[in-house]
Amino acid sequence: MTNVFNRLLKGERLKTLNVIDLLLYEIEHTYNKDDWYSPVELVINDLTVQQAVWKPENKTINSIWEITAHLLFYKERLLLRLRGKTAVYASNNQDTFAYEGDSQEDWDAIVKRMHRVNGEIYGQIQKLSAIDLGNDTSKLPLCKHINGVIRHDAHHAGQIIVMRKLQDAWPVD
Repeated sequence: MTNVFNRLLKGERLKTLNVIDLLLYEIEHTYNKDDWYSPVELVINDLTVQQAVWKPENKTINSIWEITAHLLFYKERLLLRLRGKTAVYASNNQDTFAYEGDSQEDWDAIVKRMHRVNGEIYGQIQKLSAIDLGNDTSKLPLCKHINGVIRHDAHHAGQIIVMRKLQDAWPVD
């Protein structure tokens, strides 16, 4: 945990909150630290390929693998932006749910890629300054882009949990 949050946990009142520290905290607690809701890392780990591709009968709903591919698509675009590169987006959002592969190894590889990309995003944000956060080289200032990806993770983590519950693959407690 970052220093500012250690101080908050000790009960200190802070006059200002560093936005970068807040973003890092939110990334940690949306991706890999259990908090108010389960993080993405927890909800996609330890799944079989059958669980990852499963869909309820007669329902038009995305599988866990499709949702994971969709999350990764947007995370990789954020990472490109954080590195100062131009990101190309899909012309149709539905295209971002497409994935390649059909084996356990393919599923494990996308999960590993997700973990790597999230770690790289975290590392890039640690290098930012407050001025960088206002950088407006895209449709949104960088701060809003980062925050959008964080909220996007939280939203889809909930969907994945529902899919796992429907499969009886989510702990009751």
